[in-house]
Amino acid sequence: MLLGYLNDLLREAVGAVDPSGTIQTLRWEIPKDHSFGDLSSPVAFRLASQQRRAPVEVATRLAQLLQPSRQASTVGRLIERVEAKQGFVNLFLSQEALHQVLRRIRRVGSAYGAGRAGRGKSILIEFVSANPTGPLSVAHGRQAALGDALARVLSSQGYRVVREYYLNDEGRQIELLGQSLRSRYLEQCGKPEPFPEDGYRGDYVVASAAALAGRHGHALLKQPVEWFCQQGMAEQLAEIKRDLKRFGLVFDRWSSQRWLRQSGRLDRALEVLKRLGLLYEQDGAVWFASTRFGDDKDRVVRKQSGEWTYLAPDVAYHHWKFQRGYHQLIDLWGPDHHGYIPRIKAAVSALGWPVDRLVVRIVQLVTLSRHGKAVAMSKRQGEFVTFREVLNEVGVDATRFFYLMRTMDSHLDFDLELAKAQSKDNPVYYVQYAHARIWSILRYARTSLPWWKRCGRVPLARLTEPEERLVLRQLAQFPMITDACARALEPQGLTVYLQKLAELFHVFYTKHRVVTEDVGRSRARLALVDAARIVLANGLQLLGVSAPKRM
Repeated sequence: MLLGYLNDLLREAVGAVDPSGTIQTLRWEIPKDHSFGDLSSPVAFRLASQQRRAPVEVATRLAQLLQPSRQASTVGRLIERVEAKQGFVNLFLSQEALHQVLRRIRRVGSAYGAGRAGRGKSILIEFVSANPTGPLSVAHGRQAALGDALARVLSSQGYRVVREYYLNDEGRQIELLGQSLRSRYLEQCGKPEPFPEDGYRGDYVVASAAALAGRHGHALLKQPVEWFCQQGMAEQLAEIKRDLKRFGLVFDRWSSQRWLRQSGRLDRALEVLKRLGLLYEQDGAVWFASTRFGDDKDRVVRKQSGEWTYLAPDVAYHHWKFQRGYHQLIDLWGPDHHGYIPRIKAAVSALGWPVDRLVVRIVQLVTLSRHGKAVAMSKRQGEFVTFREVLNEVGVDATRFFYLMRTMDSHLDFDLELAKAQSKDNPVYYVQYAHARIWSILRYARTSLPWWKRCGRVPLARLTEPEERLVLRQLAQFPMITDACARALEPQGLTVYLQKLAELFHVFYTKHRVVTEDVGRSRARLALVDAARIVLANGLQLLGVSAPKRM
């Protein structure tokens, strides 16, 4: 609400300086240095470039137009002052504005930080989508954390979000899994055969084969490889779902390559390309003329053997996703798929869909470390590589928070020992401890202070200390952070925000007693820390991290 008023003021001021209306997108930003105001805008640089004027000159004019004395009283009293500095327009909020924010936080509670930008719009996010041929890796875990947090953030801004997992449940990798499981089963039965050259050698295949032999003895010796394919895939899929459920991630829909083929959607999608003259035969294979849509070379969709390539079902899958009518499709892929983006976008364009509605984000890899030293990513060397084992060691909350501390396109160094530390050096512990400490303060107030439930307006004007204002300022920024994370499709900013809020609270708490002999000031400070509690809880919820009341 406050931000909406101030954005409107900025638009009006820019409109007065630029009547042509060439600048459409206008929003206040959060300056890193609070001496540059509570909100800042670089719009003067854009206007100056268009009008061939100095940015300082334009910023000065905008600052004049935004001064509180020029606004209606209801809006003007929200602004303390506006300054032009080095070409930036810097706005300082009044105490009244910050007090309004605090009251609103306590009034709306868990709804604080929610927005309406996505009302009436739907988004499909497809992520993780690991082959059901083995345990989830630490990289898959990062995709799970990012995809779920992104879905939570977008939902908070009014979007209808669907989480989807796409199963590659047939093809060469599933066949190799079946061959590997059958080979290990034959070993268990004392009838070994050569292990497939590119088979799955993980201990989990051996364990699965041993379990089959224990339950069925030699009764499965005559079962075909296809039976072992389906058995192995079902077991691995069950384990994947188990890990995701433990992580607090429930997918709304599970789609599969097999279903696309059996339902005829694969054939129908390629038939569209054929009718458009975009498929041709060469060297016994069927090719998609993807170079006509920006790809660097044409792609095979059906091999000489008659088998589909990986591209064919992926084309059909994206065609079907668009057919379902979502306003935006988001794919989160691993770094090994970076070169795959042009061919998928070429197919989307060829099928007649607007490419700008498909956003593909690459999630970079994760390196595990202990005390700054890299962990060998090989089970043969005695160290784990699975998502489950990370969860077992550091827990769900720390795993989620650490996965989200870097942007998707940044490599992540995950320090396992730091994630377990119960100290201020551990970011998730630091944030959760701030929340738990506030609950301790509030429990004391509710049980020990006779005036706790006193009715009447809390005297927020008693919040005069610099540390109190910094906390208030940080609380006021939360809706801007959630909005920015949603627009950027990047939840990482929330981890930075929460760490800063926790830091400001801890500094305030160290320097000032919350409850004193001064009842008025005590009531104001209790309201302040209560608002901080609400925002900490809201931010953690968006990350999928718990907000403990005791630690």
